[in-house]
Amino acid sequence: MKKLIISCDDLGISKEVNLGIKDCLQKKAATSTSIIANGKFYDHALENVVTTNTQSGYGLHLNLTEGKALNKNSLDILCDKNNDFKISAPNFFLLNLYGVNNNLKKAVYEELKSQIQKVLKDGIQLSHLDSHEHIHQAPWVFKIIADLGKEFKINKIRFVNEKIVLRNYFKNFFHKVKSLNYFKHLLINTYKIRIKNDLLSPDYFFGILNSGNIKKDEFFYFLKKIQSNATIELCIHPANQTESEDTFNLEKKYRNFYSNKNRTYEKNFLLSDEFTDFIKRENIKLISFLDLN
Repeated sequence: MKKLIISCDDLGISKEVNLGIKDCLQKKAATSTSIIANGKFYDHALENVVTTNTQSGYGLHLNLTEGKALNKNSLDILCDKNNDFKISAPNFFLLNLYGVNNNLKKAVYEELKSQIQKVLKDGIQLSHLDSHEHIHQAPWVFKIIADLGKEFKINKIRFVNEKIVLRNYFKNFFHKVKSLNYFKHLLINTYKIRIKNDLLSPDYFFGILNSGNIKKDEFFYFLKKIQSNATIELCIHPANQTESEDTFNLEKKYRNFYSNKNRTYEKNFLLSDEFTDFIKRENIKLISFLDLN
């Protein structure tokens, strides 16, 4: 029997995202979500989602690329003069080519540790670790996060292993080019072979090539092409309604991502009878990260 984890990313990034994820969790349309410790609406998520939801475990969406750092000891290394992260996601991968100095490694370790400590202090039980813009798939960052997982006894992690399904690969071609999804997929696949993963992870992942534009036909076909007894994680970004770009005091690339109309489509897709019927018809079992063993 195939098993499916339905993961909602970006909890804590905005009110509409928080409330959209809350609906999906309460209606059992999602089985997991991961929270951003330095998100601008982290406190809103804590009050309106975490404390009102019976889910027993949350992922931590570790973040080194957007917003402000929590740890104050290494700001010059990771952040600009305003305490905003200054290293882009691709650069975390490219640093593998040039070598990473110990000061940067220490700064990353301390910042990610601060994010873990914050959510644990707030009473959130962590089921697994993942990351914003998938920067944990850079091998040197993955090692730091895996070590932190062992330190805090968190033994599960997202591993981005997205199988290429040829019939899907060139669908929505212009979106995948414009959003750099082909580039992200290539970058992650290039580096994943250098990662030694001793933590528990799903076998497959869906959500890189289609990031920002999940479509039901591509996802359904992807699930059909995965062998029996495999575990798949669907990474999805639901929201209650489209955000106004004015909501976000962010760079344009982030405003476009958070105001993407597809977020409401993704929520409605998860809540649809069509999705429920497909899962039943294909005899797919919905699980959470806590169920991985």
